[in-house]
Amino acid sequence: MPTKMSFDGLHDFIAKARQEVEAVLRELSEVQFQFVSAHQESKAQHDATLNELSAQAALAMDALPADARKAIDERVGLERDLLEKRRQELLTSTVPKAETMADDLLTQAQRATDKVRKLNPQLDAREERLKAERAQMEAELKRLNAEIKRLSGCLTIFINFFKVGQLDKQRHKLMGQMEANARELQEVRQEWAKSSTDYQAEQVKLQQQWQQASVEAAGAREELAQLNDDDKRAQLALRRAIFYVFDNWKTPLPAGSNPLVEEINRMVQLNIRTDEYQEGLGKVAGLIALLGGVSQGLQSVDQSVAALMSEQSMHSAYLSPVDVQVDEEVLQFNARWDGLRSKVKDEKALGKQPAQFSALFDSELGGWLAEKNIKRMFDLMGGSLTAATQDWKG
Repeated sequence: MPTKMSFDGLHDFIAKARQEVEAVLRELSEVQFQFVSAHQESKAQHDATLNELSAQAALAMDALPADARKAIDERVGLERDLLEKRRQELLTSTVPKAETMADDLLTQAQRATDKVRKLNPQLDAREERLKAERAQMEAELKRLNAEIKRLSGCLTIFINFFKVGQLDKQRHKLMGQMEANARELQEVRQEWAKSSTDYQAEQVKLQQQWQQASVEAAGAREELAQLNDDDKRAQLALRRAIFYVFDNWKTPLPAGSNPLVEEINRMVQLNIRTDEYQEGLGKVAGLIALLGGVSQGLQSVDQSVAALMSEQSMHSAYLSPVDVQVDEEVLQFNARWDGLRSKVKDEKALGKQPAQFSALFDSELGGWLAEKNIKRMFDLMGGSLTAATQDWKG
């Protein structure tokens, strides 16, 4: 049976639900932190054991249990094919492209250098021309000033009035030309400074890119040289097959006198443990994303409630207070957040039991947190708001 709530009551209900969801999210963040830390430690043990076991197996293939030898023999053929494919890729594509890239970067650097060298004499010539023109204008200005001073004496000023005026016009025109000359000279010097700065920056960038390209080209050539050697390629195929088989071995072997069986079974445990942590990390991240979406959805509904409350307040004269009929499914759905929080609260215990968390994840998402149930909960809330304000439209 639906429960009646005012807008204020619904707002409080949603706020409480969001707080509980956020509390679960905080607990999940702690679980995620524990998983990351434990996974790193487990992965380090896994990799060290795998490397050691692979090295031992490569030196003592005959000492391996029959099942392990058979799995490795079956894998070797595939590894040979993969290495041959890689060899052809290096030969026809990777090495030529890497070498071409390095050569192109050298060419770009040389072009930038040539551009600056070409620009330098041009700018020098412009600067010298402008400086020479300025020297001529300064000499002409000095001559005009002297002539104006001579013709502006107390006794001759009236006689030479028009001649002085013409000279003054020439002086102002010359001063304007000198200002233009100064601006152009400044522009030349700024252009040179900018080109020099840009050149240095471009050279540093190209050098870094060339070094990286050269390292990659050298690495590709070295890898190709290794793969071109038939014996080395065969040894590498065997090592890769051993590594792959033991990295994916999940079935314990019967205990026996073979000393490698114990190492293989330890590898099995570490493989299973690593898989459990990887699965747990993926599922805790998925649950965090899911509940983050639920929290945002509740916030959106609450914003709609706040907008309706504001509208009712603004138009209280003709919009009567209403009750929202909140469906029982909505109440039941949001009553389970504390229960979920209690299940993920002990992050240290879960951090040691990733499989337990994965089982919890599957159970919750296969039940009340299934996508269809979340969607129905929001649809019911939206429908309740629509129904409550239906009379307002009339």
